[in-house]
Amino acid sequence: MAREPAKPGAPTFLVERQSGGAAPSAPAQAHLLATKPHYASSSSPPPRDAAGGGHPIDELLQRVSPALAAADWLAGRLEPCIGRQLVRVRTPSSVFAARESVRRVEGDEFAAREGVHVALAFEMLADEVRRAPINLAGRLYIQQLFEKSARTRQLVYAHIARNPSVAHVRVRSPVFVVGLPRTGSTHLQALLSADARSESLRLYEMLVPLPPCAPGSARARARAARLGAQKRLMDVLAPGWNWRNDRFHHTLMDAPEEEAVLLAGCGVSMMPYVCLGGVGTAYEAAHADASSKRATFRFLRRFLQLASGARRGAGAGADGVECRWVLKSHYNALWTDALLAEFPDAKLIITVREPLQVVQSFISYSIANLSFVAQHGDGERLARAHAHAAYRYLVANANALVKLRRQTRASCANRLCVVQYDELVEQPVTVLRAIYGQLDLPLTDEALERAGRYVDASPQHGRGRPIKAALSDVGLSREQIDADFAEYRAELMPHGAR
Repeated sequence: MAREPAKPGAPTFLVERQSGGAAPSAPAQAHLLATKPHYASSSSPPPRDAAGGGHPIDELLQRVSPALAAADWLAGRLEPCIGRQLVRVRTPSSVFAARESVRRVEGDEFAAREGVHVALAFEMLADEVRRAPINLAGRLYIQQLFEKSARTRQLVYAHIARNPSVAHVRVRSPVFVVGLPRTGSTHLQALLSADARSESLRLYEMLVPLPPCAPGSARARARAARLGAQKRLMDVLAPGWNWRNDRFHHTLMDAPEEEAVLLAGCGVSMMPYVCLGGVGTAYEAAHADASSKRATFRFLRRFLQLASGARRGAGAGADGVECRWVLKSHYNALWTDALLAEFPDAKLIITVREPLQVVQSFISYSIANLSFVAQHGDGERLARAHAHAAYRYLVANANALVKLRRQTRASCANRLCVVQYDELVEQPVTVLRAIYGQLDLPLTDEALERAGRYVDASPQHGRGRPIKAALSDVGLSREQIDADFAEYRAELMPHGAR
């Protein structure tokens, strides 16, 4: 079956305030805060234990090409001499260029207030990159991600400002999958999107949204092919990068993908860059702050309106019925107040999995994704600091899910559904029926048939099993994970099962 994604945290002192749940256990806090705030000198790994088994960190680190290694070596000698970085990551100019279009679409007050949040988020994240032991090519790569995502937001708002009718397209009752990362959310999104009445954003349209084109069109296929070729060029920088990462999360340009790719244009960075600075950073706290995410979800609405128009123009949808958007990002659990303020009729699905497996898979994927940008000799140090911040994110996210479940159990029973990973893997069509029933969604025989075809074509681990880190190598133990995820298990797993 399709792999679930990875892809982003609140510091321990914010966990209780943000989610209402318990903070990590005292031993966990002591260990995590020992790394605060950035990159202390590298120390030897802690003693190994049986926390999930796995491989040493160095087996997950991507090997860079000789050309990149040479450029990194040269930059490492030049930069101390000139007293500055050859490439300094900074806030993209598109962030400021978008302000006039945002003002025309959203109004003066919204543009002024929320524009500050977007610009500040980019600046804080850029500061983390400048402080981290990132190599020259890594800084170029991250700056390109910043530029492209901010430029996408600017172009979309400029298009809507010129075509104001787009802002009147209705987006009804979107479905958001909000579980922890690595809990089957990608598989579930694809399963739900198999229904002809449902739609998900495709990766190609989030990367290059204009001119709008519906999935399956000749223009969409050409755009996806071009972007896919660009993605394969990553193997030039880090040989085997695509192969290693596709084992965790197979990415296709014309397949459903999480909206985190799009929302990066609002300064909401994708993993692993949320945790790039380690623990206790300003960006880590800002990322967890739901009160600063109004611009994020407003932009998502605008993009859905734009994409809906493209599909409507191509005759998409079943019998002229408006499509039902199926979206997913593990960030959203931290920001459900902002999400529901923008989409008050949204329906939510929490995917749930054994925490030990989640932690190991998420941290391993993040390390594999991030490691090629590390300066020579700093890979393990960067990986461990990142892993500590990623773990804090998972704990905060789990506590937020517990709070969400408790708040909605009585008042919104038909708007939230909990899905167990093992059941989703073993009985996907049965789980699909239960979701439709719980959320009061119409289920057709055609939808079940299409879902069955998707399952048959998507064997689990179809691209091989990923290499996963030994959690003991990043200072985590089974006992610590059990303590920090106790409420998550009790509230969301049957009988607190392991």
